[in-house]
Amino acid sequence: MTVTDPLSTSIAWWGAGLSTLLAFVKFYELWRDRVRVEVSYSFTGDENIGNEVFIRNLSSRPVILTHWDLLYCSGHWPRRSFTPLESADFDAGDRRVDSYSTLTLRFVDENYFNWGYEALNGRRIFVLLHIAGRKPLLKFVYSQ
Repeated sequence: MTVTDPLSTSIAWWGAGLSTLLAFVKFYELWRDRVRVEVSYSFTGDENIGNEVFIRNLSSRPVILTHWDLLYCSGHWPRRSFTPLESADFDAGDRRVDSYSTLTLRFVDENYFNWGYEALNGRRIFVLLHIAGRKPLLKFVYSQ
């Protein structure tokens, strides 16, 4: 049987408590600084006014959008399939979306797409966002 010193026991408990507290602080920082993106839309029936898709960065850090694709989705998981609708130009380059700000994608004239009942034909509209340093993010935009 070993006899432990009360001072070394209290230092061990203090160290365990401090490391646990620091782990909670680190998890909070990771949760707070995660990438949060919201997608909404403003669709019109006029080609001259066009359709808009809004990409909002709700996180405290800016994100770099390297590419985006607007997709029709038919079916349901796990057998859903995607058909390209629009995408960023090949040489468009990266777009910085500052923290707590919005990037607007406009679809006017030749880029306008119909979103009515007959055009969708039971499909839904999604946007696939390629953010630098992250895996591609698929976000729901619209359905009938």
